[in-house]
Amino acid sequence: MNRKSIAIVIALVMLSAIALGCTDSTKNEALNFEVKGEVENPGAYNLEDYNDRLVTINAKLDGDVTHLPAQDYTGVPLRTVLADAKVKTGATMVSFLASDGYNQVFELSNVTANDNLILIDEDNTVRLVAKGYAGGMWVRYIKTIEIK
Repeated sequence: MNRKSIAIVIALVMLSAIALGCTDSTKNEALNFEVKGEVENPGAYNLEDYNDRLVTINAKLDGDVTHLPAQDYTGVPLRTVLADAKVKTGATMVSFLASDGYNQVFELSNVTANDNLILIDEDNTVRLVAKGYAGGMWVRYIKTIEIK
């Protein structure tokens, strides 16, 4: 083959790779979670969509079993995600359901008042850090956030 033919073949291979999605530009699906219930924009969300809106809080996990000293956690404020989902008027509760079946419920007015509840990437899973709440309220492996 001559140089022109080789260049054309290389260009076609590169274009095919891009068209087929073989590039490394996809989001990490492990960081997907669903927002549903009393929201105008239900559907799939991904933590990586919020990389430009992260905050850092200092929180202490004090649970029945697990105790971690105060440390910095960086993540997306829950109220930022809920603002994007557009919570409907009249909703009062937010429920977190984990892939292992664990579930916790918070009053909506408490979680939207400040940035004390954030969603973080912990070992390639979505975790709720709940500053000022008992350790059992910190939910790991979040798959669904439901507004009621």
